[in-house]
Amino acid sequence: MKSLIGDRKSLVEKKTNASREERNRQNDEVKRWVETRKGIQDTVRQLMDEMDRQQEIREAENKKVRDLKIIREEKTKAMQEIRNELFEHIDSNRIQQRSKTRGVSSIKKEMYELELKHQTGQITDKKFNERAQELRRLKKEAEEQKNSDSDGPSEIRERLKIAEAEQDAAHADVDAAAVVAQSAHDLMHEIRTEVSRLKDEHSDAHRKVEKFRRVADKHHKKFLVGMRCIQSIDGILNSSPDEVDSIEESSSVEARDLMDLLMSGETLGLDDLMAFQRNN
Repeated sequence: MKSLIGDRKSLVEKKTNASREERNRQNDEVKRWVETRKGIQDTVRQLMDEMDRQQEIREAENKKVRDLKIIREEKTKAMQEIRNELFEHIDSNRIQQRSKTRGVSSIKKEMYELELKHQTGQITDKKFNERAQELRRLKKEAEEQKNSDSDGPSEIRERLKIAEAEQDAAHADVDAAAVVAQSAHDLMHEIRTEVSRLKDEHSDAHRKVEKFRRVADKHHKKFLVGMRCIQSIDGILNSSPDEVDSIEESSSVEARDLMDLLMSGETLGLDDLMAFQRNN
C-alpha cells in the first residue's frame, strides 16, 4: 500500500502545483481586470461631473441669451424710431422744398435789381422801402430754412449712428452667449457618447472579472483537494503497517477514486471534498 501511495504522491504534487500556478495566474487576470474596471468607473465619474458642469454653463448661457435678446430688442426699437424720424424729416424737407417758390440766391438777385431801380429813379422811395423790407423778410426765412435743413439731418444721423452701433453690440452679445451655450451642449453630447462607450467597456471588464474568478476558484478547489491528498499520503506513509491496513480497509477505494479524478483533471465539487474529508 505504501509503495502504491508513494508512487502517486509525486503525481498529486505535480497536479497540485499546476493548480496553484494556474489559480495564481487566473487571480492575476482578475486583479488586472478589476483595476481596468475601476479605472473605467473613475473616468465615467469624472465625465459625469464634467457633464453636470457643462449643463450648468449651458443653462446659464441660455438664460443670458434670453436676457440679451430683450436688450437687443430695445436697442433695435430705439434705432428704428430714429430711422423713422430721419425719414420723416427727409420727406418733410422735400415737401417744403417743392412748396418754395424762391431760394436765397433768387431773393438776393431781386434785391440787387431793386437797388438799381431805386438809384436810377425807376421806383419811388416808398415802394422801394416796402419791397426791400419784404425781400429782407423772405431772405431771412429762406436762410433759416436752409440752416434747419442742414443741421437737422446731421444731428439725427449722428444719433442714428450711435443707435446702430449699440444695436450691433447687443446683437454680438447675443451671438457670443449663444455660441458658448451651443458649445456646452455639443460637449455634453460628446460626453454622453463617450460614457456610453465606456459603460460597454465596463460591462466587458466585469464579465472578464467574473470569468477569470470562476476559473481561479475552480483551480483553487483543485489545489485544496491536492493539499488534502498530500497530507493524507504523508499520514499514510508515516503510519505503521497495522494502521496502513486499517486505512486501506476503510477508505482506500474511495480515496483512490478521488485522487484519480484529481490527476485526470476533473473538477472536484463540494460533495467530493466532503467525502474525502470523511474518509481521511
